[in-house]
Amino acid sequence: MTTNAARLPWSLSRVGFWVVALVAVGYFPLAFTYFWHYFVPGAPMLQDELQGAVVGHDFAFGHGSVAQLRAEDYAANRVVMLVHTTTGAIALALAMVQFSPRLRARRPAVHRWTGRVYLVLMTTSMLAAYAFLLSADEIDYFGGTAFDLQLWGLATTTTLSAVMAFVAIRRRDVAGHRAWIMLNLSFMLTAPLLRVLWVALGRLDGDLELFMSLDVGSSTLGVIAPGAGAVAVMLTQRPGARTAVAPSAVRQYVAVVVLSAAGSLWLLDLFGRLPEGAPTSMVWAGHLVPAWCLLAVCLAGAARAGRDGRGRREQRWRWLAWGAAGATPATALSVVAASAVYGTVDGFLAGQMMGAAGPILLAFVLVVRDGRSSPAPRRTAVPEPVAVA
Repeated sequence: MTTNAARLPWSLSRVGFWVVALVAVGYFPLAFTYFWHYFVPGAPMLQDELQGAVVGHDFAFGHGSVAQLRAEDYAANRVVMLVHTTTGAIALALAMVQFSPRLRARRPAVHRWTGRVYLVLMTTSMLAAYAFLLSADEIDYFGGTAFDLQLWGLATTTTLSAVMAFVAIRRRDVAGHRAWIMLNLSFMLTAPLLRVLWVALGRLDGDLELFMSLDVGSSTLGVIAPGAGAVAVMLTQRPGARTAVAPSAVRQYVAVVVLSAAGSLWLLDLFGRLPEGAPTSMVWAGHLVPAWCLLAVCLAGAARAGRDGRGRREQRWRWLAWGAAGATPATALSVVAASAVYGTVDGFLAGQMMGAAGPILLAFVLVVRDGRSSPAPRRTAVPEPVAVA
């Protein structure tokens, strides 16, 4: 008989699958058609028109909008950007096919070749992103330098996670392959999720121009992207055998909360030193709320595993909790370092965009390494290996 505890990861994974699928499918027409108007005058500008309908015309097309700030760069690099957006959109939509355990079981060759096509498209999209970043000028606007820095980091981590997934499957490490592909898809999903975030922020705060909303949303994704990939891996693993929970577990729960709280106070102090008029959403929506939510999820997972007597699973959740807790002081430290290079405002944003990922990814690597000797996940409608080899 299946227990509620055993059913929970399956249920959450299935919900997660449908959320990811809806985001990927909804994003496809926006990304696929985004650069058509540079080649065909009068072609629909679906993304900009949707933003205008939800928030307002000035938000989508006026001062501080991507359409205004990037118009010349996009026009000059329209072929490269068309390749970037179209191959990325197709890759993300194609990845949904890989979630089907039925396809993997009944048509393994189709699954493998779909994975190879995904890898080629994803790599092409990232190479085009590098080409654009090398040729385009930095945006002379609030947080423009910080955002370009994050784009470099995102393209690199997306590419490297795919390389790790490829290496893992070549070594017949299926569990590791699944984990790295989930992280890779989490990074790929930042494209549609960023658009959702900047529109939502623009709707909630009428004083935010589009690029300011983009900066805050990018900072948010600095926590969510690696954190969601790590949580997805945990939710798709088997609970494992019953083993003893470390005696120090509860003390460590307290320690991670104290660490995160100390980092939060430090980050708030740094934000208080910014010029007057900096939106409070920069620090709250940009880091503190997503970081504390991620920590809460990890602690809840660890506590549940501990109650069920799953010591090894509890340890993995605890590692992720340390990563989530360390993200905030690491962000504050990154803000201090970046401010010396990029200035006060851009340095704060750069620190938030880049600082959180390090501790989270370190914890993710520990979970992946520990999971190599664990049984394969049960067959459910959750992210499965892309099987590129």
